[in-house]
Amino acid sequence: MTNTSIIISSESYANKTDFMTQFSPGIHLDPYKRYGVSLIKADMYYSWTNISASQGTNVFEYSDDNGTTWKQVIFTDGLYTINEINDVLPDQIDVTGVNATQRIVITLATGYQVRFANTEIYNLFGFNKTDVLTGKTTSPHKADLTNGITSVLVHCSLVDTSSSIRNGTFSSVLYSVSPPILPPGSLYNVVDNNGSYFLPMNTTNIESVRMWVTDQRGHSINNQ
Repeated sequence: MTNTSIIISSESYANKTDFMTQFSPGIHLDPYKRYGVSLIKADMYYSWTNISASQGTNVFEYSDDNGTTWKQVIFTDGLYTINEINDVLPDQIDVTGVNATQRIVITLATGYQVRFANTEIYNLFGFNKTDVLTGKTTSPHKADLTNGITSVLVHCSLVDTSSSIRNGTFSSVLYSVSPPILPPGSLYNVVDNNGSYFLPMNTTNIESVRMWVTDQRGHSINNQ
């Protein structure tokens, strides 16, 4: 079996996670043979966020006078860990995670309250939008600090969609991986499988290749 490597870079494209590369001249393969495509290696910057204005998760609302008046902490867009969230919040508010149950515990000083009526950040912590917290409260639901991103899917326009099925639907997914938690801007090696498997290609005439990255829901993760 003969393998040919194609190196594609998004460096010259405005959208780094959805771009198309044109080939001139095109690559013309033997139409009487079958070909496959494999992702050997993909490097991308960890640019998606769990807290941002566009997602409505950048507001944390609290009261220090038993709910008489309310104040807001506005987070700068970014990918925050629990410790980094605590660094932004007042010292009288403590957010901790319980690894065993995957719940969040929010502990408040006397006179402090927290509400989520005007923010979507409750989703990250596993609370309900209608919750108003006092004292020490454990979230009723599992925390979701990745904001729903459990898998990073690398798509390729060369994939024969009949050979790639995800959640019962034909797809162009070339590779799927669960992302680690890394600081924003980190260079993330998505995969390096040394061409261990191939998916059938949908053409023998390659004039262009589109590559794009989504989460497991099909949403673009560019600048989330």
